[in-house]
Amino acid sequence: MLTQFRLPQADVWNSLPSPNTPVPESPFTNEFLSQIFYSSLKVRTPLTIALVYFTSVHFINSFVRARQIRKYNETAEKKVTADELSEKQLKKLPAAPFAIAKTSAFKFFVLAHNVFLCVYSVWTFFGFTSTIGTIMNMFEGNFLSSLTNYKPQKLDIFIHSVCDVESGVFSRILNNEGFHNLEIFGWWFYISKFYEVIDTAIILLKGRPSSLLQSYHHAGAMMSMWAGIRYQSPPIWIFVVFNSFIHSLMYLYFSLSCVHIRVPNLFKRVLTSLQIVQFVVGGSIAVLHSFVWIVDSSGVLTDDELKWISCIAAPEQALAILINVAYLMPLTALFTAFYIESYLKKKASH
Repeated sequence: MLTQFRLPQADVWNSLPSPNTPVPESPFTNEFLSQIFYSSLKVRTPLTIALVYFTSVHFINSFVRARQIRKYNETAEKKVTADELSEKQLKKLPAAPFAIAKTSAFKFFVLAHNVFLCVYSVWTFFGFTSTIGTIMNMFEGNFLSSLTNYKPQKLDIFIHSVCDVESGVFSRILNNEGFHNLEIFGWWFYISKFYEVIDTAIILLKGRPSSLLQSYHHAGAMMSMWAGIRYQSPPIWIFVVFNSFIHSLMYLYFSLSCVHIRVPNLFKRVLTSLQIVQFVVGGSIAVLHSFVWIVDSSGVLTDDELKWISCIAAPEQALAILINVAYLMPLTALFTAFYIESYLKKKASH
């Protein structure tokens, strides 16, 4: 085996990340894109947007809720206030859509938005999984095969492809050969997290408040993707692959709903289950990266001079894992609560 499982590299987890860690060089030749790339990787960019988004949504929620109460009171025998209603009753209040949400232009925009994100997610999933396959072929035909006393297994090749920052999925060689590396796929995926807040705007304009699950999900995804791309942490490939796959299905469902194609309730239930599975399995695999050691491919190696390096080789890469795991634990709990409320309790009540 050309990979080993050992305890994590101690100094990586015992040291604080350096505040002077240089920003990766832009992978783009276009000057405008490069400027956006550098600006987006400053920590204040996702942090400010996430905080403004999160606080704004919960401020607007109270306004939307007041509209729902007014609409309910128009036909109710007894007038009520929000304080007089239980959480369950609040959830059953009728939607109070804004005028724009009733227009054909808005409905077309919502459809186009969902179709775009579905197509983009499919492109990301298949594009990046293809990139991993390309890198595996390069490793199999390159330094791994030069070690005559070792026969690399597919697992060795895969682990090297995702863990080796210099020659793996972050390698700039890919860009020169017509492929996109994880930095490009990952950065665009990171940028898409800002665009996805339109999901929340659509919910609010349709006259329903945005849930904590919705706003926490979007705000946390910005910070998690920022950390992975800013510090080129190997496990960020999991976020890109798993999340793009789930989003392909999710936005397909939204698109079908826009054109009034009925989707079986089983599909929605399975989709929610897959979201929970991706958080648990993805987070576990991310942590597992810290126990993986690979053969260093940066120098000339012989069978007698194998140099082993940790997959997580810098405190900054470890920080990205911690941020993602810290984000995923509450998110998993919120999705689990949503699953119980939406499917198990409803089934029990019938």
